[in-house]
Amino acid sequence: MIRSMTGYGRAEAEVLGRWLTVEVKTVNHRFLNFNARLPGDLQRFEHQILGRVKERLQRGQVNLFAGWDAAGAECPPVVVNREAAQRAADLLQQVAHDVGIEAEVRLEHLLAFPAVTMPGGLAADAETLWAGVAAVVDQALQDLQAFREREGNDLARDMGERVDAIEAHVAEIDRLRPGVLEAYRERLARRVEELAREVPEGDLHARLAMEVALFADRSDISEEVVRLRSHIEKFRELLAAGGVVGRKLEFLLQEMNRETNTIGSKASDAEISRHVVDIKAELEKIREQVQNVE
Repeated sequence: MIRSMTGYGRAEAEVLGRWLTVEVKTVNHRFLNFNARLPGDLQRFEHQILGRVKERLQRGQVNLFAGWDAAGAECPPVVVNREAAQRAADLLQQVAHDVGIEAEVRLEHLLAFPAVTMPGGLAADAETLWAGVAAVVDQALQDLQAFREREGNDLARDMGERVDAIEAHVAEIDRLRPGVLEAYRERLARRVEELAREVPEGDLHARLAMEVALFADRSDISEEVVRLRSHIEKFRELLAAGGVVGRKLEFLLQEMNRETNTIGSKASDAEISRHVVDIKAELEKIREQVQNVE
């Protein structure tokens, strides 16, 4: 099935004593564009998270948020980085000396440095931490994909119905096509009769045949009708095949619009023109939908 580029996914789980929540939101974009908002202790995993995203998504603006929530989970142990604490103390003492003041470095000053303390589980094993984070990210992406597939199914159904309507208009145009030439022949014949007294009869019939032949050549839309039907069939095949087909559908819509415009410019018939207007209206609605297809 086709997939929409608009979607939302969410997952949460306990990772090393804390609850991790991951939310992913996507909207349409010409390419794959990724933006992540991660807590400080997870920023080192942004590249790996992007890799997970690329495995599942090909197009769209992807906004991923991850955050810790201690509620409902056991408070993890805290590890003090003594080397970082010593560096922080030395830095504070050096600053005090440089500005010429006497200041006592106390514990609360050191604890203000993020590198001095961190949850023990997170400090102990980065590989285990990533395994837990990756599982939550994967679950959120699966939830997102299910959402995008549901949206894609709705898009495919709507576009399929509109393609059916276009095909019905094309069939009517094809039915009206022979009558356009015959109507022109009759109009021209009446004009010829008005000029019958001024021009020899033999020349009139020759001129009539030539004008009808020229008009038939200029107004023949049979090739455009054939190509338009071929594009319609290909469009249906892509909808049925699914996958990443957004750009292919966009290209087909451009071709269908081009053939429709040519039919409108060639066919000098009010009824055919009405069908052309209806086809262009359906194509525009489909184009709006295709903009959101991955």
